[in-house]
Amino acid sequence: MSKPSYLGKSNTYVYLDNTLPTYFGLNSGYLDMHTMRYRIFGAVWKLIGGRRYILGYWFADHENEICCAIQKAGFSSPIKSQNNEIAKIYQIIRTEQDKENWTIRRRLHFLLIMKKPWKELTEGWYVLKPGYDYPMALTCIQKKRYSIWIEHIKVCETEEDIKNFLNLVNLEHDINLIPEIIDSQICKQFFT
Repeated sequence: MSKPSYLGKSNTYVYLDNTLPTYFGLNSGYLDMHTMRYRIFGAVWKLIGGRRYILGYWFADHENEICCAIQKAGFSSPIKSQNNEIAKIYQIIRTEQDKENWTIRRRLHFLLIMKKPWKELTEGWYVLKPGYDYPMALTCIQKKRYSIWIEHIKVCETEEDIKNFLNLVNLEHDINLIPEIIDSQICKQFFT
């Protein structure tokens, strides 16, 4: 039995009003970006003033695991909603995760520049591809003379996602990464 993952962020002041109904939904076939597997997705939310406030969400391998996680989180009797509602909530969460992955910029440890494969590579832009199976996480890296930076990360479920990611990188940094070279494990493009 797998452990459900709780990934929700909460602002408790919004949720203290117990007079409003709490809704929940769950459905299978949603990508868990942390495990890179398609799993059952469940969420709990409230509707306040016509706006949806997501209280928490979980991924699990079995429906009963999500139901138990909802109970443990203190939502004793939420109202089950329609499947199309859970799809909208998943899309909202996924969009936020994609925005966060796009904007996070991290410098890798300075000694990494002296280790393989980085010490043998010239300055420039690289896209790391973990394999050939979907879903996958692509990482755009910029190697400078004395540092290596993770510029962007994108979870891709299709080849079209890969092309869109490369196009966004090209536009953002005014470079010319070519989608066809994505077949190799490390893709390279020098400054243009």
